[in-house]
Amino acid sequence: MGLFNKTIAVTGGRKGEEMRALIQKQGGKALIRPAQGTVFTNEEHVVQSLREIIENPPDMLIYTTGMGEKRMAELAELAGLEKEYNHLLRSIPIAVRGTKTLRHFKQKGITPQTVADRGTMNQLENALTIENQSVVLQMHGENVPGFIESLEAANNTVTTIYPYEHTPPEQAVLKQLIEEIENGQLDAVAFTSAIQVRYFFEYVDRVKKRERILTSLTETILPVAVGEVTEEHLKAQGIEHVLTPTTPRMGAMVMEMAKYYRNLASS
Repeated sequence: MGLFNKTIAVTGGRKGEEMRALIQKQGGKALIRPAQGTVFTNEEHVVQSLREIIENPPDMLIYTTGMGEKRMAELAELAGLEKEYNHLLRSIPIAVRGTKTLRHFKQKGITPQTVADRGTMNQLENALTIENQSVVLQMHGENVPGFIESLEAANNTVTTIYPYEHTPPEQAVLKQLIEEIENGQLDAVAFTSAIQVRYFFEYVDRVKKRERILTSLTETILPVAVGEVTEEHLKAQGIEHVLTPTTPRMGAMVMEMAKYYRNLASS
């Protein structure tokens, strides 16, 4: 019961009830405050992109999520492009971000050439030593201009595909979360994806409360990230110390919080 008497705000909505149950099991109280909106797919755009890369194959395919590739495969099948798309995957070098994406491809019988096993874009960038090539980059719902600029600086041509995109969160929810932070109603804020960090701080900047929120998340409220990618985004916003489990899973994040507070109580 490491979270006894602790109130945790969770910024992910998709698995909010699952997170609530995990936190309650550890004796805590979960407040679900989604900092991202719904996910949708611009199917016409993705199918057109698939046709283009099948007709003019790139030198490399880069995938940032297994879920994104799965959606591309589904749309290829619906558009009658399944055979051509599968041939493309098996004839071109593939780079992937994260062990989940790697497992996804191995289940398809494909071994990627380049793997960033920590799952960060920085690691993927460092692992790629390509230049003068055409690259297709499957994005994970948000842009990564630094990564793309790095590829383009090496004279690579980059085409992006967004199999799924996110709508912004409800501003009323973000306003409520900020008020709870300011009023000291929370012990921790748990971010379950990098895009939540971006949307949250965009709103914080819009209402001109960055300094106050950063102070709270540094001095009185524990910032928690589900994995290294989300942790990197929090640190990029100016939060130096972030609690992050070694395994990027929701359950592992809750157990890491419980462990943190047990250690704190016994010190």
